[in-house]
Amino acid sequence: MTSMMSRTGAVHGRWFVGLLAVAVGMSWSVASAEQRPFGPGERLVYELSWFTLIGGTATLDVQEAERLETPVFRFRSTAKSNAFVSMFFPVEDHIESLVDQETLSAIRLDVKQRQGKRRRNRVTEFDQIGHVAINVKNGQRKIHPIPSRVQDSLSCLYYFRSLPPIRVGETVTIDVHEGGKNWKLAIKGLNRQKIRTPVGEFQTIRTSAHVEFEGVFLEKGDVFIWFTDDARRLPVQMESQIKIGRVSARLIEYRAGLPPLSQAAAP
Repeated sequence: MTSMMSRTGAVHGRWFVGLLAVAVGMSWSVASAEQRPFGPGERLVYELSWFTLIGGTATLDVQEAERLETPVFRFRSTAKSNAFVSMFFPVEDHIESLVDQETLSAIRLDVKQRQGKRRRNRVTEFDQIGHVAINVKNGQRKIHPIPSRVQDSLSCLYYFRSLPPIRVGETVTIDVHEGGKNWKLAIKGLNRQKIRTPVGEFQTIRTSAHVEFEGVFLEKGDVFIWFTDDARRLPVQMESQIKIGRVSARLIEYRAGLPPLSQAAAP
């Protein structure tokens, strides 16, 4: 039983943000600020489960700040095991991504993980002008070349939501820097489907992606994400098939965001 709970807790800690990493943007232009479907104050809360076992919750938040006098979005993700799973394998992960408000290009990714007795911290700084990423992990600093406007494993979710809606039958790709390497991810629109959640009932576009790498919290494999078929493009449900079964996330709370201050202050 302890072994099963350990593996279940680890799954919830590893897969959530990586699952979001396949909800990625395309090579198209992002929406202008006034058309973006998210803003400061947006909050999404998910229930994480392994088959029918509820293992914890995950939260996505949007804030805004300044970095070197440049307006930025601060995207935050947390995943935490519930009291039952924590008795066997406590999981508490915090991810913070900073992106340029205008281009949504990645600036910095800060990862802090606790999974059982294991703790990991790492930071990636993105130089979008010099086209390099500086990864710092366990005190070691490594520099890697990156493509233009590359995304990290959290910012890509919001980048995707800022693009024209994916159509059924369409496949698109994006450049993502993860684990010291650059990857091209492909995402495909599968079909339209009605999804019922505690937040409400939604018309959605069901998408899929086959992931060839282990992302921030992701094992290789097929991932399915349901985005609302409206201007918000909310990820209301996610599902991944892994070695020990099916893990899923379902939206249970939603709070809409406000326009950024930089936009609100514009004439």
